[in-house]
Amino acid sequence: MTAFTAETPAVAASAELPPERHRPRVTIGTDGSTWGDAALEWALRHAWLMNAGLRVYSAKTSDDNEIARRLDVYRWLHASVTTSEDTPEHTLLYASTDTDLLVLGHHGHRTRRTLGLGHLVLPVVSGAECDTVVVRGEPRAVRGEHGWVTAAVGGQHDEDVLRRATDIATRYRDGLRLVHAVPPAGPRSVGSGHDGEDVLDRARKIVARLMPQLEPSVQLVHAYPHEAVEACGRSDLLIMGPGSEPGNLSPITRTALYLAPCPVMVVRP
Repeated sequence: MTAFTAETPAVAASAELPPERHRPRVTIGTDGSTWGDAALEWALRHAWLMNAGLRVYSAKTSDDNEIARRLDVYRWLHASVTTSEDTPEHTLLYASTDTDLLVLGHHGHRTRRTLGLGHLVLPVVSGAECDTVVVRGEPRAVRGEHGWVTAAVGGQHDEDVLRRATDIATRYRDGLRLVHAVPPAGPRSVGSGHDGEDVLDRARKIVARLMPQLEPSVQLVHAYPHEAVEACGRSDLLIMGPGSEPGNLSPITRTALYLAPCPVMVVRP
């Protein structure tokens, strides 16, 4: 790993923090593109609301003055800016070993992308050793104006997903929506949908244990998972698990990264 340089003087050394408390750490990678800037703004707001420290990795294409201007708005944050001569993928994966959340835009300056998704997103989200947020979607969602956090439940990592969702919804002072999708009835379908209700009931009980004062909204969606993702509007953040196979995102999670109308958090169990 190439040594990092250009650390801002506003950095607060970790030794200055109370040793008995862990300050959450958020890391953002930006290249100065439209979505890179949107990801930086999202990370700044999230770090402020979560009382987290922020580390910015800037590419050579980034505007240092613009980064400084945005940081100045949140000047009370413990923040630093670093650069790396290494590849963006290696830089972000290396950073994921020493942070709680990694944030990136769904594409940057480079034109090599598939269906609007930058070439770095899938490798970084699949290989990161921490939670990741891919900033995408319509402007109101990116700005956090809907007031809802949505947790997609029904997988093996529901406990981790709901732990993140309850914490974030409480810190954001947002409502919490629990969503589970079941395929619509058809000639070959079996069952009556009770399993879906069971999934939501179990999720509701987990939320009650984690945050008793938070009363979530529950929604059973009769749609294929990819249709449910596209229909997940009026939300500021969609939180979901990575799937059951380590290092390989599930089809529904991949679909969310391509199609969700809001930023997507993929939880690393």
